[in-house]
Amino acid sequence: MKVFNTIFLLLSAVAFNLSAQSAQIRDFEKNMAGKTGQEYIMDALTLAQMYYAENLLDETIDWSEKAYEAAKKNNQQSMMALALNRKGKALMKVESKRSVYKNRAFKSFEESNALTADDVLRMDNLEAMKILAGILNKKKDLEDIERDIAILQGKELKQEVTQLSEQQQKLKAKTATLESKMAQREAVITNMTEEQMRKELILSEKERMLDSLTFINILDSFSLAQSEMILKQQDAELREQQAELELRKSQRNLLIAVAGLGGLLLIGLLQRYRVIRRHNAELAEKNRIIDEERKRSEELLLNILPIAVADELKKNGTAEARHYDLATVLFTDFKGFSEISKVLPPDELVRTLDYAFKNFDRIIGKHGLEKIKTIGDAYMCAGGLPGLDGGHPVHVVEAALEIQQFLLVWNAERVAQGLPAFEARIGIHTGPLVAGVVGSKKFAYDIWGDTVNVASRMESSGEAGRVNISNSTFQLVKDKFSCEYRGKVPAKNVGEVEMYYVQS
Repeated sequence: MKVFNTIFLLLSAVAFNLSAQSAQIRDFEKNMAGKTGQEYIMDALTLAQMYYAENLLDETIDWSEKAYEAAKKNNQQSMMALALNRKGKALMKVESKRSVYKNRAFKSFEESNALTADDVLRMDNLEAMKILAGILNKKKDLEDIERDIAILQGKELKQEVTQLSEQQQKLKAKTATLESKMAQREAVITNMTEEQMRKELILSEKERMLDSLTFINILDSFSLAQSEMILKQQDAELREQQAELELRKSQRNLLIAVAGLGGLLLIGLLQRYRVIRRHNAELAEKNRIIDEERKRSEELLLNILPIAVADELKKNGTAEARHYDLATVLFTDFKGFSEISKVLPPDELVRTLDYAFKNFDRIIGKHGLEKIKTIGDAYMCAGGLPGLDGGHPVHVVEAALEIQQFLLVWNAERVAQGLPAFEARIGIHTGPLVAGVVGSKKFAYDIWGDTVNVASRMESSGEAGRVNISNSTFQLVKDKFSCEYRGKVPAKNVGEVEMYYVQS
C-alpha cells in the first residue's frame, strides 16, 4: 500500500509541476530514447500521468500501454497493475456515446485488480468499476464489486483495530516499565542523603512531567485513532446507502427510459417537421438570393443598354440594329485636356473626370436622354432613341445648357483652390442615324451615321463654355431658345453646315 501511495504521489507531483508546460512534456518524451528496464517503466508511467493532467487522453492511453508492456517484459506485476489503472482512468474519461470505451476501461480495472495485492490500488479500481457497472448496467458485476468494496473496507477496519490493540500493548508495556523504574527509584531514595534526595526529587519531577506529556500524547493518538475508526465505519455505512440510492436511481432511470420510448417517436416526428421547415426556409432564402441576383443583373444590364434593347436581348439573345429618322446627338470635349493631364497626377485626373461625368449622367438622366459612351475626355449622349420622344432636340439643348452651368460653378471652386479648370465645348446636331448593340462580349450600345459626325464637328467648331448647334437643330428649337448665328463650317459627307450659339 505504501509503495502504491508513494508512486502515485510522485507521478501526481511530476504531472502537476509540468501539466501547464506542454513543451516540457514533449522534451521529457524525447528523453525516453535509449531508456530500458525500471527507469523506462517509471518514466512511461510519469508521461502517462502528465498527459492525463493535460487531458490528452490518447497520449495517456498510449504511454500506459507502453509502460504495461515494459513491466510485463520485466515481470513486474505491481507496475503492470498501475499502468492498467492509468489506462482505465483515461478510457473512462473519453467523451463518447459508444460504450466500447467504458467496456475497455472496466476490463483494464478488472485486470489491474487481478495483478495487485495493494489494497489502496484495489479500492481505487473497485470504485471506478462500480461507476462503470452502473453506466453499463452490469447488475451482477455491480453486486460483486460492492461486496469486494465492503470486504476491503472491513479489512481496513480490522487493520485499524489491530493497530489500536498493538498501541494498547505498547502502552501497557510502557506502564510496567515506568512502575519498575519507580520501584528502583524508591530503593535508591531510601539510601540517599537529604541533598541527594532534593536533587533526585527535582529530576524525578522533570521526568514525571516528561512522562506525563508522553502519556498524554499517546492518549491523544489513541483517541484520534478511535475517531478515525468511527469515521471509517460511518463512511462505510454512507457508501452502502449511496450504493442503494444508486441502485434505486438506476431502476428509476430504466423506468424513465422505457416511458421515454413512446416520446422518442413524437420527438422524431417533431425533428422531421423542423428539418422540413428548415429546408423550406433555406429554399426560400436561396430563391430570394436568386431573385436579388437576377434583379442586380437586370439593373446592371439596364445601366449598359436602353430598356427596350435590354428586353430584346434577354428575350431573343440578340438585338437588331435600328434606323431612326430623327435623333439629336450631343458631344462634349474638355479644352486643353492634354495640358491638364500633364499637370495632375493620374489618380487625381481620373477622380476629376469621374466626378464630372457622373454629374453629366445625372443631368442627362434628368432630361430623359440616353448616354452612349465616353472616349477619353469626350462624352456622347443622344435624345430620341430608342423611344419616339418628339421633344428630344429641346431636351438635349436644355441638358447642354445645364452641363455648362454646372461646369461654370465647379470651375469657379477649382480656380479658387488653385486647380486647373475643366472647360467644355458642346456640339449638337439632329438627323437620321443607326443604333444597336455590337459584339458578343461586353455589350456596347452605339450609334453610327453622318449625324454623329456632324455633332462631333459642331463640338470641335465651338468654344469652351458655349453650346454650338447645327441648323437642323436650330430649326427645331428656335421657338424655345435665343440663338446667335455663327456662319458655316464644312462637315464630312454633308458639305457646309450652318452653326448657332445657344444663348444661356
